[in-house]
Amino acid sequence: MTWKENIEALRDDPAGLERLYRSAQAEGEEAAFREALGQCVAGHPGNLLLEAWAHRLGLAVEREPESRPDRHWPMIIGTSVLLGVVSALLAGGRPPVPDPNEASTLFWVGWGPLVALGLLAYLAWSERPRRVMRYVVAAAAIVLVALFVGLTIGDRTDDVAVLGALHLPFVAWALVGGALCLGYPNPARQAYAYLVKSVEVVLTGGIFFGAGMAFVGLTYGIFLVLGVELPEEDLQVVAAWAAGALPLLALGSVYDASVPPAAQDERAGLTRTLRILARLLLPLALGVLLVYLLWFLPVYFRKPFEEREVLIVYNVTILAIMVLLTVVVSGPVEARTGRGKALFRYAVLGLGGLTLILNVYALAAVASRLFALGLTPNRLAVVGWNVTTLLILASVGVRLWKARRQPWIPVLRASTGLFAPLAALWALLLLLVLPLLPVLTGGG
Repeated sequence: MTWKENIEALRDDPAGLERLYRSAQAEGEEAAFREALGQCVAGHPGNLLLEAWAHRLGLAVEREPESRPDRHWPMIIGTSVLLGVVSALLAGGRPPVPDPNEASTLFWVGWGPLVALGLLAYLAWSERPRRVMRYVVAAAAIVLVALFVGLTIGDRTDDVAVLGALHLPFVAWALVGGALCLGYPNPARQAYAYLVKSVEVVLTGGIFFGAGMAFVGLTYGIFLVLGVELPEEDLQVVAAWAAGALPLLALGSVYDASVPPAAQDERAGLTRTLRILARLLLPLALGVLLVYLLWFLPVYFRKPFEEREVLIVYNVTILAIMVLLTVVVSGPVEARTGRGKALFRYAVLGLGGLTLILNVYALAAVASRLFALGLTPNRLAVVGWNVTTLLILASVGVRLWKARRQPWIPVLRASTGLFAPLAALWALLLLLVLPLLPVLTGGG
């Protein structure tokens, strides 16, 4: 790695930056260190540690006056209202859920792409005219995928349609992330920051939705006390409107579109709360996984091979732990004691290793069911997801092992961002391939 790359990796690690400087002095590379430091200060304005080092080495630091990010609230609110209206129209009075057996075809096909197009419109408006073309290309790709899904499985209600309804919003979200992260320096690090910010946006949207539903429930209760009974069908219209409007409102609330994903403020707000929650859950998740592998697995080894519900629980657990592993190392690298830092590292890496073992076990179970019971859309999807998560976990582990003498958290973040697109590729492949395989029938 170059001096600049090393400094960027350690820009939140005071002890690591001190060691790097001493190493540069020992190698006679102090001038190169100073030059790289100046470049990092210019590339990361507002980083107090880098600015302190610049003052220490006598480098000039130009700081722009702090300003509050312009959230473009008129545009956000107007677009959100419009998205909500279109979403309610697509729902057609039916439940706004990703289930072709319950929801309108127009809704389960159109909701994810519609929200993604709204997010792209907001990003393009905020960043104009720097990156608009990327967002236009992403929007065209989202529309093409949605049209393909609508034309090939839009009139179906079987497992293929259910899988399409679940994966189409995920693919649209991934295309938004690709357009947002590509073009900035270090796309892998930007992708990692996008993953963390996405979790924050989802939680913010959930808070908005819960608050809105509580208000609607109170309104119904008040009118009921007054002897006026409002039609319950209106709740579905309100829910459909919220499903379209709230994602952009949540994004506008927590994301500053004037800076890249990796430059978002992670020191306060819901981001900090989310990180604290993840670190509180870390030892609990480690304990649960140890119980899984040391007790449940040996005693009930055949359970996931025979019972589909147990296998579903295993895969949901793997997904939840991967989200936890992504969030738990977010934010600035705090100054910890040597023992505390080591315990945190062992806990994170131990949880990742145990999740890898559980993933191998789940893959063996679903592969056994596939060979014994035959190929179905659900089994094909689950096998692919198990292989994908296995590749992600193993690849991240290999990069951590190769870079074991470097600071581990930056390597973990960059590796996660680098390999996470594998999940989006598998989801896209499912959308494109499943409709063309009519021989796949049945569940399980």
